[in-house]
Amino acid sequence: MKHYFIILLLLPVLLAANEYTLDQLVDHGLEHSYQIRKQELSNTGTKSALNSARWNLLPNADLSLGITQDLDPVSPKSGLSSSAGFELNKTISLNDAAYFNYRQNLVDSDMADLELQRSYSAYAYQVVQAYLDALSATKRKSALEENLQIQTRVFEQSRVLLQLGKTTPFEVKQNEIAVMNSRISIIQLENTIQNARAKLFSLAQMQDQGFPLADLEVSVDQAIPAYSTENMIELKLLEQSLRKNELNLTQNKLDNLPKLTVSYGFSRRVSGEDFDFDRYQTVHNAGLNLSYSIWNFFTNKESSTRTKIARQNTILSIEDSRDQSRRAYDSATIELEYLLRLDELYRERLEQSTQQINIAEERYRLGMIQLLELDKTRTEYIDADIQYNANRYQIIQKQEDINHMLSNQILGKW
Repeated sequence: MKHYFIILLLLPVLLAANEYTLDQLVDHGLEHSYQIRKQELSNTGTKSALNSARWNLLPNADLSLGITQDLDPVSPKSGLSSSAGFELNKTISLNDAAYFNYRQNLVDSDMADLELQRSYSAYAYQVVQAYLDALSATKRKSALEENLQIQTRVFEQSRVLLQLGKTTPFEVKQNEIAVMNSRISIIQLENTIQNARAKLFSLAQMQDQGFPLADLEVSVDQAIPAYSTENMIELKLLEQSLRKNELNLTQNKLDNLPKLTVSYGFSRRVSGEDFDFDRYQTVHNAGLNLSYSIWNFFTNKESSTRTKIARQNTILSIEDSRDQSRRAYDSATIELEYLLRLDELYRERLEQSTQQINIAEERYRLGMIQLLELDKTRTEYIDADIQYNANRYQIIQKQEDINHMLSNQILGKW
């Protein structure tokens, strides 16, 4: 009920704003995503296993109650006897299975926390990707619709010029083809937007009401994060796997030693006839046992070999992950620097296109150029605007690619 109450609270905000924001979609998805909920349940199960392993470290403690009725009819007594007892015992050995099981579950718990953290970050990263795809396509569609209006005016004006003998049928046909191409591009883009929004709202576990997506601010001055493996979850998981290998190796080594077992037991029992409980018995016992199987070395040898191989494979995986992440980081930073340089050029081009439109509109007002030339200038501006915005969304995407790679927060939030 709490979840539905939150949705009801958010719904007026969405309706009032008439747009979706990235924060709303990610936060809603983190709460309702099936993938996230399954990972949270898995994490809870791992914590439960750890708690069970902790309880298994405690001594065995047993309470007992008993009643015995003697059915011999010639017995001079009632034949009813009763007993109650308490028993406590604990056995400890060099290779205590309960202890190593607890240590293994402790590592599993740490790994489960990392897996859950990775799920949150990966989910937010997927939503950001889908959001950028839908937003970029929507922005481009708006520009193409404006371009279609211009192309249509150019085509209609060329038909008038053809009647006046100031142009050729070839040029008219070229303008008509340009209009058709613009319409085709818009239809294709509408399909792209539909698919992108379907993916986005499927990830967010929300119903798409058709509201527009809020734009994202691009920070071109944002410093590129320095390469560091400190927060990399993939490496942390591999390091936890190495911990498990080390525990298995220690356990295997102890298996090769003579088995030393220390035990202690305490029991207290009271009994009597007819619930008198007038007889008491207390037992303390302690034991020390040393044993060794003559085949122990041979039975443990292959197991130890496999554990060493697994440990070496984990070490190689860590080294490979470090190498691959470094290469991917270098490639991503080069790509980001390239996009940032393009941003400067596209911005200059857009500014110049804006100036050209102002000049062309003034010249058209003075009758120095025709509408056809003015519309061509506007088309060049739209092309520059499309490329400028597309490149800026790629900058956001590449910045978050690097953050995701380094296991940094996505957009500084998730």
